[in-house]
Amino acid sequence: MTIQFFQPPTEQGAPNLSPFCTKLDMILQLSGLEFSRELVMDPREGPKQKVPFIADSNKRVGDTQFIEAKLNADHGVDLLAHLSPTDKAIGHMIMGTVEEQLYFILVYSRWQVETNWPIMEEIFFGHMPEEARQQIAPQALDMMQNALRGQGIGRHSTEETYILGKRIIDDLATILDDSTYFLSEKPTSIDASVYGCLINLVQNPVPTPLAEHIAGHKNLSDFLDRVSAQFFPNAKRSPAEAA
Repeated sequence: MTIQFFQPPTEQGAPNLSPFCTKLDMILQLSGLEFSRELVMDPREGPKQKVPFIADSNKRVGDTQFIEAKLNADHGVDLLAHLSPTDKAIGHMIMGTVEEQLYFILVYSRWQVETNWPIMEEIFFGHMPEEARQQIAPQALDMMQNALRGQGIGRHSTEETYILGKRIIDDLATILDDSTYFLSEKPTSIDASVYGCLINLVQNPVPTPLAEHIAGHKNLSDFLDRVSAQFFPNAKRSPAEAA
């Protein structure tokens, strides 16, 4: 049975604006399982009321961590099986840092930086009738900024936030070093997690200094090019192209 992968609209062969959707797309490609990409406009349709989610054997599963666990349990897909226990643990820590810290810095750049909000408002709500847009867009902005403040990153200044982002990017470049992929010579879900966030920083529809910072690390830029060429051929290949 074909796995149905639900995500918001994106250009065919390009990363999704959601790092987690991009991550899951790459994981499903790596799995070798048959899957279809399905469009969902309302995240509340998912079992955790967020995207991405999948439907497999008529069961809907949300959150990339639990989706990956289901692929392992039901289909024998374990993309980290060849790693040592230590490398697997380090990989989990890398994904935790990317998904629980760097991701929220990306979200901050889109929803908390005042000059960037008009760009994101047009992207997410530009298709709506004006009356509905005027009602829904401010509510979504308040909700996202409250979430950022609750998480903690929303309490920082923009300068402080980008300092934290640059530090994580530097750490990722140090860990990758001259390897082809993170902790492995073949791509894994660790790479899917890192790629999903970094490519969204590079192709971010709003300006930040983080794209340029990524470009300053040749190994990270080469990593993005390498993954894009194999899994997302329509991705922009460099921060300069995304500017």
